[in-house]
Amino acid sequence: MHNPKSDRRTTSGVFHIVEGGLPIPTDKRAVPVAVYAKLLEAALQPPDELMRLPISSGMEEPVDIWVSLLLRPVVRPEVKGVLPEKSLEIRLFAPGSLVANLDFVETIFGNAGDPFLPENDAALDIEHWTGHSGCIILAPHLTSLKKQELGLPHYDDASERQRKDGMCWSDKDELYNDGQAFKVVCRDINGVIVTVIADNYFGYSKKEVKSQISYSSNLFGGCEEEHAGGALAFPRFNLGEVYQPPQIHPASDKTFKKVCQQLESDIDIQPQGYALDRNYPEIIYVPQDAKIDMRSMCLGWQQDGEQQTIKLLKSQTYVYPSGFYVQLQRHPHAPSWRLVGTLGEGTFCHKPSTVSGGGKSEISNLCRLIPIFGPPFFSS
Repeated sequence: MHNPKSDRRTTSGVFHIVEGGLPIPTDKRAVPVAVYAKLLEAALQPPDELMRLPISSGMEEPVDIWVSLLLRPVVRPEVKGVLPEKSLEIRLFAPGSLVANLDFVETIFGNAGDPFLPENDAALDIEHWTGHSGCIILAPHLTSLKKQELGLPHYDDASERQRKDGMCWSDKDELYNDGQAFKVVCRDINGVIVTVIADNYFGYSKKEVKSQISYSSNLFGGCEEEHAGGALAFPRFNLGEVYQPPQIHPASDKTFKKVCQQLESDIDIQPQGYALDRNYPEIIYVPQDAKIDMRSMCLGWQQDGEQQTIKLLKSQTYVYPSGFYVQLQRHPHAPSWRLVGTLGEGTFCHKPSTVSGGGKSEISNLCRLIPIFGPPFFSS
């Protein structure tokens, strides 16, 4: 079983950045270069129990091994015919017992293949590479290291920043970062970044990949950082079994005749008074007074004093002159069908930037994933 010490929801005291080069924000902890060198050295020498590959634990001769994963996460999506897709390269290394971390990251960001094959070499793919390279090393055993043995100064010899960040000691047995999980990042303006994560919590592995994507986007330019994003939201409605569109004011220009004029070159107008889209055969344009009835499985409207009908099909989308469209859909978790209507005009919800926890994912998720369906239980 893969059990982190705790399922963390805080990043307080977690982010440590190596001194030199780019400035370090005041909310992060500054780490001397020599201290980082010792942390990196210790990270590459994990204890034997961390190296054990879980699948081999029951064998007569268990396997102690490093595992790795190559990623090419997208930094700038392709703009077809204008700009090619750009991605950075990231290599993850973990002791064998933490292979589940790499599996988790792979499910999110994919697998760029064998890093020793030329076709997977980012340096040979200059059209799609941002020019930035990242490395992530998992080393949860670092939380047992002491400040003094890592070369941190005594409190009396420390600078004001070192005292604020806890990068000094008063008792020689004090643990680095008080024995709590952390990640220490070494990066430069060229886009080379090497991170050591002192924990086996899945979330830290994922967040570090996303942080490196943001870092690459800021250096590369011409694209927004990872925490930007949003959604084009279209309100939808359960219309039940029958939909009778509201009466449209006679002065309104949202009529089927107007649609035929605007889309003349892209639709085929039928004698019954509806139209088929030439590019998307599943789209049918219907008059503003078309009634949809699941009970008869038909759409009906009046044309020149005569009733016209067409068959209601689940594979078709019926678009009204207003842009409102209706589809016959089955309930995702029940053996029933209903008419679902969608407004033709959406709301653009966009967050140009935000910190982690700012709500970007909430406006990017599908609303249909939010409700929970199942049989209700009542107890007296």
